[in-house]
Amino acid sequence: MENNKRSRRNLGLDCDEHSTESRCCRYPLTVDFEAFGWDWIIAPKRYKANYCSGQCEYMFMQKYPHTHLVQQANPQGSAGPCCTPTKMSPINMLYFNDKQQIIYGKIPGMVVDRCGCS
Repeated sequence: MENNKRSRRNLGLDCDEHSTESRCCRYPLTVDFEAFGWDWIIAPKRYKANYCSGQCEYMFMQKYPHTHLVQQANPQGSAGPCCTPTKMSPINMLYFNDKQQIIYGKIPGMVVDRCGCS
C-alpha cells in the first residue's frame, strides 16, 4: 500500500481552469500553430502542450535538495521554490525547413507530463 501512495504523490496534481487548487499543478493548454501564423508546420496543426502553475511551499522538500539548502543558507537571495515541469515528452512533427524540404522529426520537451516544485 505504501508504494501505491508514493507513486501517486510523485505523479503531481492535475487541474483545470475551474480548479481552486493553489499548489503546483499541471494545467491543460492547447497550442494552435495556425493561430500563431506558423504555416511552415504541416502537422500537427495543434497539440496539447500543458503548463505548470501554482505555489510551492518553503517547507516542501523540493526535487533537488540543493534548492532547499540554498534557501536555508541564503533566504534573502533566493526567490524560493517554483512550480516547474518535472517530466516532459516529445511530439512528432512534420514541417518545412529553411530550404522548403519536408522534415519529419521527434521534437523533445514539447508536452508537460508532470509538474513539481524545484
